[in-house]
Amino acid sequence: MPDMYEAARYRPCVVLAHADEAYRADAGRRLRRLGWDVYLACAGAEARRLARMLQPEVVVLGIDLDDETGWLTCAKLTQERPAGKVVLVGEDGPRNQQQARFVGACDLVPRDDSLAAIVAHTCSPPAAAAG
Repeated sequence: MPDMYEAARYRPCVVLAHADEAYRADAGRRLRRLGWDVYLACAGAEARRLARMLQPEVVVLGIDLDDETGWLTCAKLTQERPAGKVVLVGEDGPRNQQQARFVGACDLVPRDDSLAAIVAHTCSPPAAAAG
């Protein structure tokens, strides 16, 4: 049984890949404030490499990455890690929602939604982030 101090230091991991540098930086900063250990990427191949190395609780992908679409990256990630959670960030709508389900994403969230909403859609917020 881990002691109280060990549990307080645990920071769940998220890989966030988005082509927009300003969005990436802002989202990373917000997720860190929520208690997440954040790794940023701008390309799908980099996001997949980080996901293999880190085994994050969630991977957040923009639908337009530098080297391939977020759709393709999501499909590759869900093939490599079937139990892994992937959230896509992009324009909402019935067609995109259908495409997100097809590639195995657990959700598609509009870019304007807060990062707290993205985290809430995919998994429980970290307990260590309280206070």
